[in-house]
Amino acid sequence: MSITMHVDDAPAPGLDAAGRPDPAYAARLGLRPAPSGRRAAAFTLDATAYALAASPAIVGAVLLANAVVGSDAATGVDPSSLVLPLVLVAVGQLLVTTFGITQLAMHGRRGVTLGKRALGLRSVQVADFGRVGFWRVVLRVLVLWASQVVLPFVGPALMFASGLWDPEQRGRSWLDRVGRCWVLDVREGLDPFDLKALRHARRQLDAPAASVARMPSLATDRGVDEETFIPQARSASGVVAAVAEAGAWTPPPIAAPAASSTAVASPGAPAVAASAAVPAPAVAASAAVPAPAAAPAPTPSLAPAAVFAFDDGSRLDASGTGLLGRRPARAEGDPAGTLLVPLDDDSMGISKTHARFDVDDAGIWITDRWSRNGTSVAAPGRAPVELVPGARTRVDGGTKVELGGRWFVVEEVTAR
Repeated sequence: MSITMHVDDAPAPGLDAAGRPDPAYAARLGLRPAPSGRRAAAFTLDATAYALAASPAIVGAVLLANAVVGSDAATGVDPSSLVLPLVLVAVGQLLVTTFGITQLAMHGRRGVTLGKRALGLRSVQVADFGRVGFWRVVLRVLVLWASQVVLPFVGPALMFASGLWDPEQRGRSWLDRVGRCWVLDVREGLDPFDLKALRHARRQLDAPAASVARMPSLATDRGVDEETFIPQARSASGVVAAVAEAGAWTPPPIAAPAASSTAVASPGAPAVAASAAVPAPAVAASAAVPAPAAAPAPTPSLAPAAVFAFDDGSRLDASGTGLLGRRPARAEGDPAGTLLVPLDDDSMGISKTHARFDVDDAGIWITDRWSRNGTSVAAPGRAPVELVPGARTRVDGGTKVELGGRWFVVEEVTAR
């Protein structure tokens, strides 16, 4: 029996053809290196926490040394004076050990320590942006400890400062290279542990660039060239509003000359009426008949309407029922005249049919249509509230509605 194995030679995302981490790919993905100042502040916070955990042991060691030094040489050390120092030393050792293991586990599995979490930093695996691993973090700590033994204070300072001359300009120190990790600024950039955001970023980065065909200008009959005027591109919001079709144009009637009723006679000839000699135009007859009075135009009914002001500056006149989404489509229960409003979203967070709006006499209503990333509304001065899928929610003027990577502000409902 033969077994055929397929080997995929394509490099993994984030690695170049030689298998090394690609800084350009990470930058395009939205990953940001941690600033040196915040890294130093995070380390200072961790060191302070270690010192606080070890403070009982330090106090106990001082008391123990005083008890030994101050004891009488003849009688020896009083055992009762050693109880408190030894208890303090034991408590301090227990606190330091517990805190240290917790720090190592959190750093290896979640990429954070107490200081990194407080400062918005995270350590990730440099190749696939996943977790570093417990033993990689342990190796990193052992190298730092060895540098302290060989060159007290100078060795650790060099280890941390080595990120300033990183050839890849990503701030990776020698300790980061030993642990094959990379410290990121997740406060300003992409957090790789947010798997949904990372998946969207990779999908957007790997998507082929859309080709835009240059169309000839409407103001000229020439072909497309460098001198042809091309109108400025429209907004990419994708907001579409229905426009009523204009009626057919009717040319105005042409006034006819008045018919003459005077007879024209010529010498030696019988008298002939001018109207018989020169036939009157057909329009003259129609001019003689009075036109019927025009029927009064019906008074349009005033329907409630609202304005949605989108994040890109576009505005939508909303009335009745409408669907918002990437490519919205009517479903069972939607009215026949439902307005379809397609929206572009670079973050790819908008569902095909994301939300529905209704504008009626009772106000403005927003309904989440079981979208993947949900819909939230935030009244002025209040925190955003996630909508329950399928449940209509009434919103007032000034409310901000977020769907995917887009948002709009609802303006007051008016009658039109």
